[in-house]
Amino acid sequence: MSVENSLELNMILAQVSGHCAFSLSKQAVLNTVPSFDPLIIRRDHARMKEALTAVVKYGTIPMAGIRDLGEMLKNAEKGRILSAGDLINEIRFIQGIRSILSYAKELNDFEHASLDDLFSSLIVHDHTEKVLSRCINEYGEVMDSASSELASIRLSIRRSEHDIAQAANRFVASHSDSVVDGIITYRGGRAMILVRASEKNQFGGLVYGDSASGQASYIEPAQLVTLNNRRQEYLNREQQEIERILDMCSKEVSKVAYEELANLETCTILDTVFAKAAWGAANDACAPQLSETKEMHLIKARHPLIDPLRVVANTYHIADPVRILLITGPNTGGKTVSMKVIGLFTLMTYCGIPLTCESAVIPFFDRVFADIGDDQSVVSSLSSFSAHISKQAEVCREATGSSLVLLDEVGSGTDPNEGEALAIAILNTLRELGCVVVATTHYGRLKAYGKRHSDILCASVEFDMKNLIPTYRYIEGTTGSSNAFEVAQRYGLPKGIVKYARFLRNQAKTEEDTLIEKLEEQLNQTRVERELLEKKLAENEALRAALEKEKIILQKQKDELHEKAEKEAAAYIEEVKAEADEILEKLRSSQTSIKLHEAIGERGKLSKIVKTEEPEIPYDPDHVYKVGDAVELRSSGQVCEVTEIGRRDIRILLNGREIRVKKDQIRPSLHVIPKIKDQQTTSIHIASRNIYASVSLECNLIGLHVDEALIKMGDYMDQAKIHSLKTFRIIHGDGTGRLRKAVHDKLKNDKDVKEFRLGMPNEGGTGATVVVMK
Repeated sequence: MSVENSLELNMILAQVSGHCAFSLSKQAVLNTVPSFDPLIIRRDHARMKEALTAVVKYGTIPMAGIRDLGEMLKNAEKGRILSAGDLINEIRFIQGIRSILSYAKELNDFEHASLDDLFSSLIVHDHTEKVLSRCINEYGEVMDSASSELASIRLSIRRSEHDIAQAANRFVASHSDSVVDGIITYRGGRAMILVRASEKNQFGGLVYGDSASGQASYIEPAQLVTLNNRRQEYLNREQQEIERILDMCSKEVSKVAYEELANLETCTILDTVFAKAAWGAANDACAPQLSETKEMHLIKARHPLIDPLRVVANTYHIADPVRILLITGPNTGGKTVSMKVIGLFTLMTYCGIPLTCESAVIPFFDRVFADIGDDQSVVSSLSSFSAHISKQAEVCREATGSSLVLLDEVGSGTDPNEGEALAIAILNTLRELGCVVVATTHYGRLKAYGKRHSDILCASVEFDMKNLIPTYRYIEGTTGSSNAFEVAQRYGLPKGIVKYARFLRNQAKTEEDTLIEKLEEQLNQTRVERELLEKKLAENEALRAALEKEKIILQKQKDELHEKAEKEAAAYIEEVKAEADEILEKLRSSQTSIKLHEAIGERGKLSKIVKTEEPEIPYDPDHVYKVGDAVELRSSGQVCEVTEIGRRDIRILLNGREIRVKKDQIRPSLHVIPKIKDQQTTSIHIASRNIYASVSLECNLIGLHVDEALIKMGDYMDQAKIHSLKTFRIIHGDGTGRLRKAVHDKLKNDKDVKEFRLGMPNEGGTGATVVVMK
């Protein structure tokens, strides 16, 4: 059995061929043989790597219209006339080349020099396509437009067929009693009529035979003979013209046949490369890294022929000073699979096929040797041991320091003591050669041998002692037990037999074996603890990454909200500034005789605009006030300005009025007080904590004209607002009702008025209005 078949490379190639678009590339994949030439390996690797990137990003390459035209193109080169079907295939082939080049133009976001070498060799024969498309339609038929002569001949054919139909119909109509079914049929390209057999000789012309029943005969009446002869002549001329056109088209193809054969070869290469890439993309494979050293690294490698849902991914390392990997463990535990993965991945790399792992580093070997399985043969008189030893002898003769050697159960199939000795001797020889070796074994002495040498890496496949089943996990740095006793007991071997077998094994143990077992137990315990720790670290790292991601999301949301708030605030500030400027302009343009209530109203609007959510300064009884400080009345929160500091009280300016307050009636304010030019002030003294003490609860307007009354009413309402009066009366009398109406109109337009009503009998009746402020 060949190395490729031993490692099941042929099955991988069969899977890859399923991604090919046409027969030539499919056969090329199936015939693929690993190359050990570094130049070819690098070339195929570069093509595969670029194609894998292209397939992942843009999908696989279009191959519609590409097919094996090799025989047809060779016939064209020899001057043979091609069929219309051959010519339509040539048209589709040219169109397929154009589609491939269009795909190549899309690959503009990554380097693909190796694929460009292939794409640039393709030639699109536009002129040939144009000539052929003018002559052949999509169904492989020669069209009338191929030549004016052909168009004229076909027109004549249609006319002759029309004449035949008319003549036949006239014959049927005039001989309806003799004609059977009135059907006109064609035999041998000639129009005929079915008549009764007994009357077939009554019409002249030609008789062509009877029907199956013998009751009717096919005749060609004399009036159809000439017309049929004329149609047949046109058909012969049509065929001659078609052959001339096909000959002309074939000569056109012959001009480009050599280049088209080159295109076909390039398309075969492209399809094989992209089939490998498509297989890799479908199996989550990667392009390995090629190494000039003898180091090999396969990270989370999965055997591609094992069910993806069941396969166990393992990591393998062979690096200086290690040259031999010795794998131990139970039967059916995965030793051979691990060895096959290493060998198979090497051959796949040398075939330009992606590897089913996360990442890989593959060195250059000059040859791969494999002794796997049982090649015993009755015909060749080979036993299992003889078959193994013949292969191992070949390895020892032909392997070099640059070879990869795979030995399954080295030294097995004979006496264990002799087999162990042979295995050690063979490995020793291969160590001296310096080649890379992967071997599996159950031999205890071979395990001990591996432990004594730094260039031998011992590894094992894990066995679940609790459930007595293999886990198929590959573990470096440990030697595994065959677990024969545990497996035997599980499958029903009597406990007494197993117990006695253990006793015999322990008797045969050396002190060195015992120490090694204890060391292995400690190493396994350490490994388990390390794996648990790594698992916890991975969980913590995943949690940290999740929290970091959440933090980033929250920060982004915060930034977005902050940005949104800043934009809204900026817009609001611009709006407020515009409104404030308008109000200030009104104040600046006002004359010194401005009505006090109007000025206070404008300042009130400004106060509402500049009002902010600034933090309130806590009350400090020891705070020292200065003239010009902004303060607030603790009772109402209204902003004032300190104008004078007295010994017992403080004079403040509030909405154009100066009033005296106690220190504990005010508090510092962060507001800025707008200045009003030439504002007259009126002093009001507040002698106690009761800020309402000096404000009357009614305003008497009787005896005043409407204009004067409204001015007085405005002054009074200003004072009421300053002192936060909630309810008061305006006395206007009954009279003509004009003053009452003016008072009510003014109250309706005042935003600070909550409601008003005429007085009750004890409040002045209809001569007074009771006002309730907000």
